Amino acid sequence: MKCIVVTLYRKREKMKKKSLKAVGTVLAVCLCATACGSTASTTTEDNTVNSETKEASTEQTSVVQSQETAEVSQDAKEASVDNFTVTYLDDGTVMLSRYSGTTEASIIVPGEVNGKSVTVIGADAFANHMELISVELPDSLIEIESNAFINCYDLAYVKLGNSLQKIGEDAFLFAALESVEIPESVTEIGGGAFCGSNYTTLQIPTGINVIEEGTFMSAQIVSLNIPGNVKEIKGSGFRGCAELKEVTTADGLEIIGESAFEGCDVLEKVTLASTVTEIGPYAFTKCPELTYVYIPEATTTIDEDAFWNSENVTIYTPAGSYAESFAIENNIPYVNQ
Repeated sequence: MKCIVVTLYRKREKMKKKSLKAVGTVLAVCLCATACGSTASTTTEDNTVNSETKEASTEQTSVVQSQETAEVSQDAKEASVDNFTVTYLDDGTVMLSRYSGTTEASIIVPGEVNGKSVTVIGADAFANHMELISVELPDSLIEIESNAFINCYDLAYVKLGNSLQKIGEDAFLFAALESVEIPESVTEIGGGAFCGSNYTTLQIPTGINVIEEGTFMSAQIVSLNIPGNVKEIKGSGFRGCAELKEVTTADGLEIIGESAFEGCDVLEKVTLASTVTEIGPYAFTKCPELTYVYIPEATTTIDEDAFWNSENVTIYTPAGSYAESFAIENNIPYVNQ
């Protein structure tokens, strides 16, 4: 549109110059009319008609070119709608690729743009918008790409659409989320997605099989129940959750990765499911309040530093289990249970 306006402006300037030139020609001819007689008058009329015809032709061309440019704009891959830049996707839907607002604290993201469903929030779309406090996302949304809301330090509330399937890496990194409900439709949450959030409760969807690295690191969760659909907690999954007091896991969990619960300062009790087979390095290190950890008979791998610097821990485990041998070898108190 900007290009169209500039083109018309320049052509109007040319038309003005031509008009001034025509007027100068008329004045010059009039001064000569007495000497030249009717022939000069006829010539002046012809020149004036020719000038007007050229101006009309130029003006008509400007309109045609404007229409052609507008058609090209409609076929373009991107468009601006209010404070949003959207990208048209090959599947007939649109991705919200950029938000340019600067003053609104609360926004509602539209579910449709020009009759097309909004299915993706693009990478970095809302990054660094520190004015945001509340965001409502549409039910049409399927994916939130990486870093979409990174560094939105005051973003306290977000409503996720009930069709959402994927949340990308660091999507809400450092957002001060006080409340978030992850819909059951979600099957993938990228590493660091909710790192640093302030919410105190967490319900993990049944479609999640892996807690990726740092996904909930430094969140303010108080109590945590890992459902049976989760097979693995990767490195630093819940590291530094300073308010976390108790962790229970349902049958299905197999691997607890490196530093998964490291630095959980007030963690007191951990009950591992009967299916857990491996506890990685530093998994429960620097948990000074940890006094109770139940380790099942199925666990056959425990890294020697799994409980490093957690000096008050006691391991509860069946008699004759690998965990019992580990406790004896590492001088950790244990109770057969």
